[in-house]
Amino acid sequence: MLVVLGIRADFYELCLAYPELADALQHRHMVLGPLTTAELREAVTGPAKAVGLELEPGLAELIVREVSADSPRGTHDAGVLPLLSHALLATWQRRKAGRLTLAGYRAAGGIQGAVAATAERAWSDLDTEARTAARLLLLRLVRLGEDTQATRRRGTRHQLAKESTDPGKTEESLEALVRARLVTLDAETVEITHEALLHAWPRLRDWIDEDRNDHLVRQRLEEDGRAWEGSNRDASLLYRGSRLEQAHTWAKTAGGTYLTRSAVEFLAASVRLRRRTVWLSRGAVSALVVLAVLAAGTAVVAWQQRDDAVFEQVVTEADRFQYTDPSLSAQLALVAHRLRPDDEATKNRLLSVVNAPLATPLHGHTGAVYLTTFSPNGRLLATASYDRTVRLWDVSDRTRPKPLGKPLTGHRSWVSSAVFSPDGRTLASAGDDGTVRLWDVRNPRHPRPLGAPLSRHDGTIYLLAFSPDGRTLATATEDRVVRLWDMSRPGRPKPLGALTGHTAAVRSVAFSPDGRTLAAGGDNGTIRLWNMADPRRPKRIETVLTGHKDLVHSVAFSPDGRTLASGSADNTVRLWNVGDPRRAEPLGSPLTGHTGPIWSVSFSPDGSMLAAASQDSTASLWNVSDPEYPSQVGEPLAGSSGEMYALGFSPDGRTLATGTGDNTVRLWSLPTSDMVGRSGAFRPDGQVLATAGRDEKVRLWNVEKPTRPVPLGKPFSPGEGSIRELTFSPDGHTLAMMTGDREVRLWNVTDPAHPVAYEPPVPLRTRFAGALAFSPDGRVMATAYNDDTIQLWNVSDLSRVRRLGAPLTGHKGYINSLVFSPDGRTLASGSADNTIRLWNVTDPHHAVRRGPRVTGHLGPVNALAYSPDGRTLASGSDDNTVRLWNVTRSGRATRLRSPLTGHTDAIVSLSFSRDGSTLASGGNDNTARLWDVTVPSKATPIGQSLSPNAKTGNFLSFSRGNRMLGVSSGADTVRLWSLDVDEADRRICSMSRGVLTPEKWDEYLPRLSYEPPCGR
Repeated sequence: MLVVLGIRADFYELCLAYPELADALQHRHMVLGPLTTAELREAVTGPAKAVGLELEPGLAELIVREVSADSPRGTHDAGVLPLLSHALLATWQRRKAGRLTLAGYRAAGGIQGAVAATAERAWSDLDTEARTAARLLLLRLVRLGEDTQATRRRGTRHQLAKESTDPGKTEESLEALVRARLVTLDAETVEITHEALLHAWPRLRDWIDEDRNDHLVRQRLEEDGRAWEGSNRDASLLYRGSRLEQAHTWAKTAGGTYLTRSAVEFLAASVRLRRRTVWLSRGAVSALVVLAVLAAGTAVVAWQQRDDAVFEQVVTEADRFQYTDPSLSAQLALVAHRLRPDDEATKNRLLSVVNAPLATPLHGHTGAVYLTTFSPNGRLLATASYDRTVRLWDVSDRTRPKPLGKPLTGHRSWVSSAVFSPDGRTLASAGDDGTVRLWDVRNPRHPRPLGAPLSRHDGTIYLLAFSPDGRTLATATEDRVVRLWDMSRPGRPKPLGALTGHTAAVRSVAFSPDGRTLAAGGDNGTIRLWNMADPRRPKRIETVLTGHKDLVHSVAFSPDGRTLASGSADNTVRLWNVGDPRRAEPLGSPLTGHTGPIWSVSFSPDGSMLAAASQDSTASLWNVSDPEYPSQVGEPLAGSSGEMYALGFSPDGRTLATGTGDNTVRLWSLPTSDMVGRSGAFRPDGQVLATAGRDEKVRLWNVEKPTRPVPLGKPFSPGEGSIRELTFSPDGHTLAMMTGDREVRLWNVTDPAHPVAYEPPVPLRTRFAGALAFSPDGRVMATAYNDDTIQLWNVSDLSRVRRLGAPLTGHKGYINSLVFSPDGRTLASGSADNTIRLWNVTDPHHAVRRGPRVTGHLGPVNALAYSPDGRTLASGSDDNTVRLWNVTRSGRATRLRSPLTGHTDAIVSLSFSRDGSTLASGGNDNTARLWDVTVPSKATPIGQSLSPNAKTGNFLSFSRGNRMLGVSSGADTVRLWSLDVDEADRRICSMSRGVLTPEKWDEYLPRLSYEPPCGR
């Protein structure tokens, strides 16, 4: 019999403990490298052909491209293959007539999204108790190692139920996970279906990474508890000494919910044994002495323990709501900051939440809120509700909104819509009673009805829309038509007829900004367009927009009128090119990610952002500066306990008003420092930022006022292909960009509003490497030349760039990073061969190696940074660590301390503050971390990691003043982060006032007297 074993590289060491396996590994092993592109294509197409399935043209190419894109160096990581397997399965489940389609693949979420989407759907279908049970069940099916990645472990159904504190909910959650094929159940054996789930599902990955040390303590405790049970509770196996102290301390903070029954009983027995041993060993006299001492110190210790416990409770609650209710999380973080103002971890919590959208709640409605609309001047907000009323709110001061007058009544059923006329003098409302009511709101404290209600509708009116000139009102109705009304005289509106063509109820309606086109979406999943140049004689446009698989709840035009967005009950948003309505066509793929129907879509006033509200209780934000390449910005807006039905931007674009099923209106303060781009570089003076976008264009921004960046000139394309690297020359007059067409392009940006290209470009021979740097005097430029060599260039005359000497050789992998020392005498290079090399470039014509290669990292070196004084070099690697090196000795770099750990994925960016006291690191784990490197040999983390919204990717950099950090914050968004804690304090109070009500305080902070951090 022949036995074939597949072993991960990080498990080789464990296998060597077994002689049979060690012999096999030494003499009969085969190393499997990554698939080639041809092999990968065959892995996609071969199985399909074997069973007679056809692939839509372009699908295989898209999959290969996505798999390649996951690696910054173009290789096919073997770890992506399980994700590919799940994506293909999900695509097969969406096949059409024996064909795997592009639409099916995209609907599945692609390589990264398929597993996560499946898992998130299964999770969201569970109730609160089942979710808790599912979390504990999954963590018990994961094994953590001290120095290895998390892996699967097997359990039994009987064991999991027996050890659970809620067997019924454990069984319910297990069945749900099995149905979703996330967990495999074989007779009595239970295990996670594939290890890909541990990395591809962000929620599970976060659970595992939240506190790895705590999970290891829990894991050991549960294993030892089972062993104790299996040995008939042998007392010799009970914990003693420091091991008991560690486990007992952790258990007190974690609570019994996170332990199996046997572990709880095992720990309790260990504690009882310790107490019994202590009492037996004491004499009566010594016992009295000890008791006296304990009595004297009890008050102090108890007070300190209570203080610690209260602080930890506040911090725990703040962390718990970081994703689900960031506004509440921010308020709780402020409470923690008030308790301990010098706690660095709490400061970082404030910086994390303050750079995310925060909300102020408006209470008053007694039913779900179906529509939110700002007045044209932005000072009023109208809200329509299931409670049959419309309310007006004074939002002129967004930090202190307040209701205006009494609710507007008169509708005999729920109110679906309330919209202002373009001049802001009239408000129209409509709803389930089939009538439209008009209100004079020139005095918003005392609105008055205008004329009789408009009838002629058969059934519910779902939505209203005024034409831009205010002369026409359109109503979307249940009776399959859009009705038009002449509003030239608001007190005496006249019917203009009905737009027909829909074969089912019409749910949504919108006018284009020029008023010449009207769009309406219906229950049949289609969108129809009409030419409204003459509202008295509208003409139906024959083009029908199809693609949604369910009813269309909402449509919205972009401010320039060239793009239409639609939200559907099929859980997607689609974008359409309607520049020529007669030839309207879809733009790109549907926007996915929500797990429930899309109720509302809205463009920001400048057209750069699209918001979508969903039944899943969240709203997503999308960068649509280039509608062909939309990208999600940050985490979804969350915090409601009901469906999110409505949203609308304020006229200045700084606020988003949402309406939800928990009867609440929320005013979200949106970050105003977002810019288009996936990477960037500050000009040395910190006043201009250059960003490179997914559309292969470069944009320059004036960031003197970081909260309101201003674009300088128009976006420009430096060359063909994506922009891999960009950097300014030290004088700020030149911008260098390494492009995908194997060239470096140099542009004169002395006037950043009118950049001019230097010709010709600098030719390279790179395929995947991307590294670029200027010397401090600006006379030398270093680039990757071949993928594993470095070339120095004389850039004294930018119109005649010349090589300096031969390429520098020695690296065995791609060149990932280049940086000059502050004195310009040394060039440091980081490579995919896991090493750093130092080069003496005092004479750039004859650069030579400076000392031996620098080793220590266990993965490719992706990022390098010199401290401003030039004495320290920082390096970041695929091994998830940052290392610091003393480079004061000529020709040698020496390790300063053990690696800086905390990131859970590759480090891809590093930046020192201008004073050299702080180092920032950005990782593929979507976090940024700050390190105190005042004394590099004693470097320590500054608090916890920064914001889950910080998808740092390729860009992380301090601005000149140290108080601002530029980070990637989405697939194609760069955001400026304020690092001023006092400013964060002020912003949280101004943007989330009223969140921490007395009721919530009593629920989450019962041990503290009510004292909200922003005042009552």
